[in-house]
Amino acid sequence: MVVKIADPLLMREINKYHVLETIRCHSRISRVEISERTLLSGTTVSAITGALIEEGLVEAIHVQRPEDGKRGRPRVLLDLIPEAAYVVGVRISPARITTTVANFKGEAVYSVQLPIQVARRATDTIVDVIENSIHLCIAAHGIERSKIKGVGIGVPGIFDPISGQIHASSVFDEGEVPLSRLLETRLGLRTRMAKAADLVALAESWFGYAQRNRSFAAITVEQTVGMALWIDDDLHRGASTLGAAFGHIKVGEEGRVCSCGQTDCLNTYLTAHEYQESEAEGKNDRSDGTDAEATTNLCVKAAAGDEAATAILQKRGKMLGIGVSHVINLVNPEKIIIVTEDDEYRKMLEPSVRACVEENSFAAHFNATEIIFHTIDEQLWARGAAALMLRDIYRAPWNNGPGEEQK
Repeated sequence: MVVKIADPLLMREINKYHVLETIRCHSRISRVEISERTLLSGTTVSAITGALIEEGLVEAIHVQRPEDGKRGRPRVLLDLIPEAAYVVGVRISPARITTTVANFKGEAVYSVQLPIQVARRATDTIVDVIENSIHLCIAAHGIERSKIKGVGIGVPGIFDPISGQIHASSVFDEGEVPLSRLLETRLGLRTRMAKAADLVALAESWFGYAQRNRSFAAITVEQTVGMALWIDDDLHRGASTLGAAFGHIKVGEEGRVCSCGQTDCLNTYLTAHEYQESEAEGKNDRSDGTDAEATTNLCVKAAAGDEAATAILQKRGKMLGIGVSHVINLVNPEKIIIVTEDDEYRKMLEPSVRACVEENSFAAHFNATEIIFHTIDEQLWARGAAALMLRDIYRAPWNNGPGEEQK
């Protein structure tokens, strides 16, 4: 978006966004502190916060100064009003759909999780499930329908968030999946799609390990591997606007065929088929379960001393480590946050990943980038989806238009 600095209305809205962001990041903050952090004049901050209070988005809290005791005027602190607005976050994974309603501060207030094999369902059926789960969450918490301001949807894979065109996904085939348009039509609410890694990046930036970082990478290790790059306080999309295709960088030379049609992509080294097709105990050990179940089984066997399972997990860690070293060498972000849903899986991968990253990274870059491993729960996913929509509320009306990602 080209910013017209001469447009006073536009500048007022941009300043309003920065004030809201500052209040969100530093709950119960004074006008003087807001002015210091945003570099806006005291007069501008007072005008903006006064308007926000009138709109019912911000409240003034009178707090007695400890040093004054009962004497003098109380200090006035500002905070967001949680009930001012609500957003819905939806996370789609291969085996379930999780829907969460979050308040204006991004706090989850109600959530429902529905088991459904997404890859085996028609798009209309998935939309039915999401619509019903949203109505259930709204009714269960007694929220006024008019206070729901939007729906954020997280989908694993690589896709165009505007058109819905899927380029690679573990739950949808390639082609157009118009989830956001269908939901907008049914619900009459602004709806946005984002890849799962983007939601993790937003959650980490708003609520997690990267709240004070201008650059970091969030890597999700699920059935496939995803990554979101956060550069200069925003998601980096690249020329294609699709974001990083981390799962499709080349890390091996075994000729493994990827779903994208190429060979030796990182994704091919982090799926369960390797153990299923291994010759452990002199025979194939195939499973009819999901990839997640197979990975859990792999961890269990490795913990029990199975050498084949242990070797495969170490190899997965090595290949992931090679991929992470590319990010450090090329981008050198302040942090790289690697998340899994299974804590045992995280413990199995982490040592070999760290060793491989150090071995393959430029030393100065490696020393400047902090690597964090942790497990992620449904609440953090949901808060990332909520943050996707809350950014739009904070930035309105100077966003790019319905369905478009902020630049």
